[in-house]
Amino acid sequence: MVEGDLIDLTVPSLLQAVWRERSTAVLRLQRGVDQGGLYFLEGVLVHAQAGTLAGDEAALELLGWPEGRFRLARDPETQPRTVSERMARLVTTVDAGGHGWGATANGGDKLSSDEQLLNDLLTQLTRLEQDKVRLEEGRLDVGAVPALLLVTAVVNSMVAVVTARCSDPGVLPSRVLPRLADEHPYTQLLGEERDRISIVTAAGVLKTWTSGTEDRERLFLDLCRALLDVLTFYGNTASTFFRSPREREEWRATFGVFVDGLWTAVHRVEGSA
Repeated sequence: MVEGDLIDLTVPSLLQAVWRERSTAVLRLQRGVDQGGLYFLEGVLVHAQAGTLAGDEAALELLGWPEGRFRLARDPETQPRTVSERMARLVTTVDAGGHGWGATANGGDKLSSDEQLLNDLLTQLTRLEQDKVRLEEGRLDVGAVPALLLVTAVVNSMVAVVTARCSDPGVLPSRVLPRLADEHPYTQLLGEERDRISIVTAAGVLKTWTSGTEDRERLFLDLCRALLDVLTFYGNTASTFFRSPREREEWRATFGVFVDGLWTAVHRVEGSA
C-alpha cells in the first residue's frame, strides 16, 4: 500500500504508475469530506466513483483534483465496469508529470494528429475541471457575480483554444453572440472585448437588480445558461477539427459530460439570489 499527498504525487502520475505496473488496484482519494476511488484491472481503469457520480463522469471529476490525500492499494475484488473503453484508454496517456495528456500512445508510438489534438483538448478540459470544482465547493467569493466571472473564464478558455486554431472570422465572439441570441435572448446581455466574452453589462444588471431574490436567481441561471450555450458552440466547433470520427466522438462525449457537470455546479452556487 502507498499513501501520500496529491501535491507530491498528482493523480495523472499515479495513473501512469498503475498502468506501467499493470496493477489490479484501487486508488482512493480524499479531499476534506469528499472521497472517491479509481479501480483498475491489470492497469486498465474499469470503475470510478466520486460521491454520487460513477463511471466516466466520476473519473473526469477525480482527474481534476489538484490537492488531497491518496491511498493506492491492491484490490483483488471484482469491480463493476462503469468506465467506458474510451475513457480508460485516454487516462493511460496522461503525462506522468501531471501537466496534461501525454505525447505518445501506449506502445510509445507517435500520436496521430487527431490523437494529439484530442490529448491537447483533454488537457485543457482537465484544467477547467478544477474551476468547476471550485464552483461546486464554493471556493470563491459568495454571490452571483463571482460565479458568473468564473463561468466566463471557463468559456473564454475554450474561445481561446478555438480561435487560435481557426482563422474563420465566423468563430469570433462578435459573430457568434448575435447568432446565439436568436435562440437564447439573454445572450444579448453578453458582450465582446478583444475577441473574448465580456459580462460587464450582465454583471451590472445583476448588481443593480431590485425585483426580488427569486427573479434575480432566475436571471443568474439564465445568464449562466447563455454562457454555457456559448461554451457548447465552441466545444462543438472544436470537434470539427478532427478528421477521425472516433476521436471526434470521444471529444464530444467527454466535453458533454463536462458541460453537464458545470451546469449542475452552477445550481449549487450560494448567494446567487
